[in-house]
Amino acid sequence: MKNTLFLITFCFLAITCQLYGQAEHYDTQPRFPYGPTAIEQQMLPTLYQQAKTTTPPATPVTALAEFDPMGGVMIAYPLGIPVSLVRELSMITDVKVLVYPASDSNTVKTYFQSSGVNMESVGFWVVNHDSYWTRDYGPWFVVDGNDQVGVVDFTYNRPQRPHDDAALQNVAARMGLSRYEMPMVHTGGNYMVDGYGTIASTSLILEENPTETATSLTQMAHDYLGTDNYLITNDPLGEYIAHIDCWGKFLAPNKVLIAQVPTTHPRYSEYEIAAALFSNAYAYSGMNEPYQVYRVYEPGGNYTVTPYTNSLIINDHVFVPVTGTQWDEDALDVYRTAMPGYTITPIMQSNYTPWKNTDALHCRTHELADKEMIFMRHTPLCGQHSIDVECEVTALIKSLGGHALVEDSLLLWYRQNGGAWQSQLLQPQGSGMYHAYFTDLIPDADVEYYLTAQDVTGRKVCQPFVGAADPYHFTMVGVGVETQMESKVEVFPNPATDCFMVRGENLRSLTVYDQTGRLMLQENITSTLHKVDCDSWPSGVYFISVTDYNRFVIKKKIVKM
Repeated sequence: MKNTLFLITFCFLAITCQLYGQAEHYDTQPRFPYGPTAIEQQMLPTLYQQAKTTTPPATPVTALAEFDPMGGVMIAYPLGIPVSLVRELSMITDVKVLVYPASDSNTVKTYFQSSGVNMESVGFWVVNHDSYWTRDYGPWFVVDGNDQVGVVDFTYNRPQRPHDDAALQNVAARMGLSRYEMPMVHTGGNYMVDGYGTIASTSLILEENPTETATSLTQMAHDYLGTDNYLITNDPLGEYIAHIDCWGKFLAPNKVLIAQVPTTHPRYSEYEIAAALFSNAYAYSGMNEPYQVYRVYEPGGNYTVTPYTNSLIINDHVFVPVTGTQWDEDALDVYRTAMPGYTITPIMQSNYTPWKNTDALHCRTHELADKEMIFMRHTPLCGQHSIDVECEVTALIKSLGGHALVEDSLLLWYRQNGGAWQSQLLQPQGSGMYHAYFTDLIPDADVEYYLTAQDVTGRKVCQPFVGAADPYHFTMVGVGVETQMESKVEVFPNPATDCFMVRGENLRSLTVYDQTGRLMLQENITSTLHKVDCDSWPSGVYFISVTDYNRFVIKKKIVKM
């Protein structure tokens, strides 16, 4: 009888295991832990001495953000993600799977087909790798001064995983992209950019590059990534990993999501300091206004997994890791509020691919740039503008694939006080710059607007990314206000040689752009007389935007001799 019961129990368990294996194909545990091994911890203090280097990309360089137009997502096998996520991704974009050896592609293909994955969107790259954490060793995409997408590489901070560190060489070659080695020890989980000149990491970056300073790292990031501001923050999570994506995430050029913990949490003040860092970084968001900081409740703890900031943005979709806790729906609502117009999709963890507070969906995926994307950069109007001065928008718009832009798709769309949308054609100014003027604006109007473009291949782009669902906005003020404000702000000498001065009361920040729309400077104004060094700038005309504490924007122009 005991033997019969044992046989029945054994068969039941075997069938159960088989069914689970079909539900989630995860044939081995990771070869390495997510954090550094004991050997890697010993090697890390001197790893920076082995950092490789090449010539930086041609200037000007722009680091692409996760929310820029993307052409696919990269994952690795054995999978670190539920097949449900693969299925969702395959319905909206290309999915590239790193496999090694090549025979694994047959195993994965069979499994994906039985799981409802859209195989027309799936491709396999035979690339040797040590782990599925493609975020950490994956590519950082830039647009260089030759209007080409390239990849910036770094020395991966896991020295015991040479195949992971080398994988990017193969990925760049398969994408047909130039690769640039930045002499910095780093990791993708501790890297995020807003696409407009700001990069953010925890202070782990200083620990892993002990001979560098915040100043030298900022300069290195400028040379290879085109960023001018490096926000280096303490790690509020206080865990072994110290990655910024465990508690923070840029959602848009002017939006950031920061985790929130209970006031009784021992590290509550550290989280609030991190949130304040971004809420006070108004001069560096590229928007002439502060970052909009959204908070998502992540109590975490030993038995509560709430890794909501560890999400993936791919074009107009956001995939958020959930675990079945009482806080899942609130977290999804935060995303819906912060990112109207996006499709917010929860991805439940599985028994075979559980999420952790320090390692979830974002860590195990990596977006892939569309190298033929329509590249658009526009610094939005914001604050207050006078009704008696023409309101102009300018934008850099280029097809990186060299495709012709559809002229009647290049539009400024706007409306006043929630009325009907109207449009103006964007006119070319040369070198990829376009501009248009708002017409028929009324006093005290709340103006919303967005920009659109399309090329002959059918690629489309909006700024903001979802267009009318989440437009830019500014307000109009009465006649004469602009003249009054302009008379209170002086820029001298004009023309300038090595420097110029900005003088005025109640001034908050300034930005300077050259004639091509390239950002030259963003900084706070802390006194009534502010000095700007311009000795290294090429000769030409520069456009200055000064913002006061009432969010009024004053436009000036200066000639650099």
